[in-house]
Amino acid sequence: MKHTRFVTLVFVATAVFFLGSCTTGLKVSNPKQADITYLYEQLPKLHVDFYHATSKAEFRKAYRAAMEDTGKMGDLDFYFTLRRLASLAKDSHTSVGLTQELVAQLSAIPAQFSYVEGAWRVSVIERDHAELLGGEVIAINSIPMQEVERLASPLFSHDNQVWLRYYLSQQLNLTNLYAYLGIATSPSQMVSLTVKQRSTDEEHTISLTPVSANEYGMLSFATWYQSHPETGASNAPYRALLLEESNTLFVQYNVCMSYDEYPLDGFIQEILALAESSSFEHVMVDLRYNSGGDSRLLEPLVDGLGALQDEQGFSIDVLIGEGTFSSALMNAMHFKKRTNARLVGGPSGGSLNHYGETRNFSLPNSKIPVSYSTKHFVMDKKYQAGPLMPDLAIERTVDDILAGRDTVVEALLQSY
Repeated sequence: MKHTRFVTLVFVATAVFFLGSCTTGLKVSNPKQADITYLYEQLPKLHVDFYHATSKAEFRKAYRAAMEDTGKMGDLDFYFTLRRLASLAKDSHTSVGLTQELVAQLSAIPAQFSYVEGAWRVSVIERDHAELLGGEVIAINSIPMQEVERLASPLFSHDNQVWLRYYLSQQLNLTNLYAYLGIATSPSQMVSLTVKQRSTDEEHTISLTPVSANEYGMLSFATWYQSHPETGASNAPYRALLLEESNTLFVQYNVCMSYDEYPLDGFIQEILALAESSSFEHVMVDLRYNSGGDSRLLEPLVDGLGALQDEQGFSIDVLIGEGTFSSALMNAMHFKKRTNARLVGGPSGGSLNHYGETRNFSLPNSKIPVSYSTKHFVMDKKYQAGPLMPDLAIERTVDDILAGRDTVVEALLQSY
């Protein structure tokens, strides 16, 4: 899939939108209502199939509710309201983005959460509470996490539960979100966090003070990724490692893009030359941290490794997980269809059959960006809706994360 980058459209004067809004039958009296109306009118026209899982009546009801509430909306309430509307596309690629002005207004508690081993866990927290790392988050402001997730779900564009939780984990510490959902009275309110401590199974409730985006970077945090495995997430767009003890070539592909400093086609040629000149028994291709881009870029590696596999007989394991999305998911399927590869890890964040090939527009007054899908990708007509499932399921564990072990890679190496 070619993932189109942001394009800013040229809009006519705001007055035109006020006049054009008469098609909705509702009076538009302020800039927020004008932007809501613009999204309501344009998104279904531009999206390839906006109403595939939402009725027109449901979308119109949500639009009317949003219009009625604008008088009491702050900027971030407005932003979350737009997200609620866009998420009715039921499409992980169709969403509302942030502007720098909105980012400056965000506040968050000094903690972050990840969904691991069937529960929300503390993955980052200020150092005074480091003993809670890996613990299960029971409640925020006495609201059980299951209810928090249910309340937040309509604001996070998703087409499967894996992506919802992955996406939600990136913003689940925002107190502006808590206030919008009604689990806090204001973004500045002290937040109580109830956590079951991993080492003792005792429940602890702590109070955390929200901080601004600027203040956040100045705090000292404890993180459960303090010990980082060699094969873990990397800032490099693509890289390779030789895991000599098991005679394995490990290739990590973290973004479906090519960079001028180190072009992807050159990297692919180096990998294929290495695989051809060496007698590897195993090749791992890691797509667990890749959220997409242009799926076509990796196809020479897929086809090249497939040809070499036929000649040399090495195994190919393609690693997938919650962060495998969009074009990266398509690359996983390319390996599955064109080589004798096995998918290993957890369910993908992206859905196998999905909407994508995104384009963008900006709302006329707030300039908030909106992305939408222009194409429906059907990778397998027989496949049920939802994530791409691995052939061999190996879920990461809290113990391994805290110990700096890569659960998936270590389990595979032990099996070779």
